[in-house]
Amino acid sequence: MFRKKVIPVVIVSLLLLGTAALPSMADQLGDSIQQQNDIEKQKDQAQGQLNKITYTTDNIKAQLNQLQAEIDTAQQALNQKKIAFAQAQNQVSLAQEQLDQKQKELDERRVALGKRARGIYESGQISQLELLFQSSNLSDFITRMEYFSRLVDNDRQLLADIESQKAQIAQKKNELQAKRDQAADLEAQAASVSADLEGKKSKQRNALDESLKAQQAVFDELERLESESKSLSEKIRKLQAAQSGKGTGNLNGTISSWPVPGYYEISSPYGWRIHPITKKRSLHTGTDIVAPTGTKINAVGAGVVIMAGWNTAYGNMTIIDHGSGISTLYGHQSRIDVREGQSVEANEAIGAVGSTGWSTGAHLHFEVRVGGNTTDPLQYFPN
Repeated sequence: MFRKKVIPVVIVSLLLLGTAALPSMADQLGDSIQQQNDIEKQKDQAQGQLNKITYTTDNIKAQLNQLQAEIDTAQQALNQKKIAFAQAQNQVSLAQEQLDQKQKELDERRVALGKRARGIYESGQISQLELLFQSSNLSDFITRMEYFSRLVDNDRQLLADIESQKAQIAQKKNELQAKRDQAADLEAQAASVSADLEGKKSKQRNALDESLKAQQAVFDELERLESESKSLSEKIRKLQAAQSGKGTGNLNGTISSWPVPGYYEISSPYGWRIHPITKKRSLHTGTDIVAPTGTKINAVGAGVVIMAGWNTAYGNMTIIDHGSGISTLYGHQSRIDVREGQSVEANEAIGAVGSTGWSTGAHLHFEVRVGGNTTDPLQYFPN
């Protein structure tokens, strides 16, 4: 009799424990979903920051290209001014040499004339008269007179020519000097412009480096959030699968139909690739099927919807549990036509193709997971 009373008490206790466990699981699910929502908000904020940084980076790169073009033009002008300055410098040097030579000739002629004048002075006019009166006849006298006259005229003409040439060379030198000064001024201006542009370019490079560092920091933050999101997504899937166990108990994990009938172009298969947004090598966890926005998406097999909502990377996303540890994910949808907890059949419409989330064009990102781990979806479609 005592034993009969013990059994009902044990059963009641177990029932009470089971009832107490249900709210705990529900609380865990609610907490996990709330954490997931918080992470999605952080990812959205990080994505917005990344967009701003990327826009700023692109602008800086464009400005750097423009500055480089201006620097190249300024450098060409500077080179031309340097050539013009060198030519003017050579011309001034040549004119100076000619002027020095004429000055030397003039000085030599002046010395010669000075010596002759001094000789005439020292010997006196009588000597010249004596030379004239020593003529043997009138013809010789006239010849000597013409010689003295031509000698004096020749000296005068030579001095005049030298002075004239010296004045011309001096004028030419002044003109060339003005050109040289102008060329030097233009060279200095071109050098100043080039240096100013190089300074601006250096500042822009520093700004670009800072922008790229900020961009990398956001990439790292997005990767961290994405990793944390995937971890929580896995937890949510397990909790939802536990809650919807009654609805999936009769499912056998069958995948029997293509998700986008009539569209079979694969733009990016499952495997490692350079991510089109982050530009980093990462695992592409699904297969991208190209189709126009609005194209109907079908469930590939019977199952229960365990997630239907927004994800920063996948955009509008649906996850279906097909039983036996197999689930499928449909990302970047333009709209979602099912709700969490809903049972679906193979080929039943669940949404439409789009380009939401991290996407560069209209397509369906289709994943197959076994025990939560990604696998190549195309292995389920040998044909």
